[in-house]
Amino acid sequence: MDLFDTMARYGAESLQLVEDEARGLRALIAIHSTRRGPAFGGIRTLSYTNFNAAVTDALRLAQHMSYKAALADLPAGGGKAVVVKTPNMDRALSFSALGRAINRLGGSFFTGLDTGTTHEDLAHVAQGTKYVALHLDFGKSTARGLIAAAKAALDAELKGRAIAVQGLGSVGAEFARMAAKAGARVIVADIQDALAKELARDLDCERVKPGEIVGVECDLFAPCALGGILTSETVKGLRCKAIAGSANNQLAKPEVGALLQKRGIIYVPDFVANAGALIKGVLEHQAGKSLDFSVVDRVGETTRAVLQRAKKEKKPPHEIAERIALERLA
Repeated sequence: MDLFDTMARYGAESLQLVEDEARGLRALIAIHSTRRGPAFGGIRTLSYTNFNAAVTDALRLAQHMSYKAALADLPAGGGKAVVVKTPNMDRALSFSALGRAINRLGGSFFTGLDTGTTHEDLAHVAQGTKYVALHLDFGKSTARGLIAAAKAALDAELKGRAIAVQGLGSVGAEFARMAAKAGARVIVADIQDALAKELARDLDCERVKPGEIVGVECDLFAPCALGGILTSETVKGLRCKAIAGSANNQLAKPEVGALLQKRGIIYVPDFVANAGALIKGVLEHQAGKSLDFSVVDRVGETTRAVLQRAKKEKKPPHEIAERIALERLA
């Protein structure tokens, strides 16, 4: 892999490699843009098949964080830290070392929670830097923004609407609860069936097998697990009116967005729908105090603006969203 070519492909400003062999730490800090302000992005901790996969993930996620910030008109850019899980990794010492690496960036990168990283991990990061959000409720912030996106996509309140939720992590489960509270008929699924069974019992809602959720007949399908779920094959089996979820990189390939448009399925780009935690994190950092969760409701306004422009220009929403983000980043 030519790192400079790969960085150029995603428009990244910098890519820092962090290694501490004694602690088992291997990490990357990708910064896509600081043109509008410091880069914000969480720490993702995963096993990767190879170095190239980790690099690509970090750069792509950082790019999408920049798009999120620009679309929400925030004084911030995008970044992402990726920690590669290794067999001999000492989590406490590794995340503390990562905190020191982030601190050396002098405030150009502000981080928080993401897939595979725990609140305990963040506490260790905080031993090495002050540029970390320890108390942001990632799940609730993102889920509330997702509710606003769902309403905008359906152009209606959620009462009486069928909402299918795939993935019941901190965001998916909270979104399901909020949707049920709003009067929606919720259908849930997760690869951890015990988790789905428990939530279905708590919400008195329908539960289906993980492989069936994509084809459930519903008003809105919410992909809240890992990305790449929307492929040319899965699109054929969709029976929903709209899609809005928290998973990153939902389109396996960009051309899948055109297939959704051809089928008449409204698609809210992931970096529009899942911007709630970023919005709250940036605004709280700027204000220097905690803010009410209502600040993330602007996700609905962004969703409406993107969908209206997409309809007017007869283009897939993800293309319009990227165009708006790039216009603002320029």
